[in-house]
Amino acid sequence: MTVIDARIDQRLIHGIVVNQWNSQLNPKRFMVIDDMVSHQPEVKSSMLMAKPVGTGMSIIDTQKALNNFQNGKYDQQDVFVIVKEPSILIQLLDIGIKIPSVNLGIVFADETKTNISKFVNLDQREVDDLREIASRGVPIRIQYIPDDPAVDFESAIKGKTFN
Repeated sequence: MTVIDARIDQRLIHGIVVNQWNSQLNPKRFMVIDDMVSHQPEVKSSMLMAKPVGTGMSIIDTQKALNNFQNGKYDQQDVFVIVKEPSILIQLLDIGIKIPSVNLGIVFADETKTNISKFVNLDQREVDDLREIASRGVPIRIQYIPDDPAVDFESAIKGKTFN
């Protein structure tokens, strides 16, 4: 399986992902890995309706994704991985999946998080997970849409404190 990019986006599938990022990356498969959404048939069905023509879309839980990757199920496809949490990407790296880069798209704000860009808010656990990913040689950028300039993750968090 060839992962062409990974995006952390708490909205998972929406217009920007299926239109702008699809045009930019040209994946053969969108792979949404989420333990909750994968078991919600109504939500899953609405996301699948947004699938661009000519692409595949999987909306599966973490364990099934890990099994599919290990079994080579999508070895002949260019896959765009979309998750809500960076910890899932660490699990993929742990089983030897190569991730060329991580794009921070939308991470919602709450009282425990620090804002680092217009659409990205992180807590200490997420920062630690992203640093772990970066320590494995995976570049991390903040880029809401392809036309936005990419902002380096470490530059965005410099001087900020996290809970």
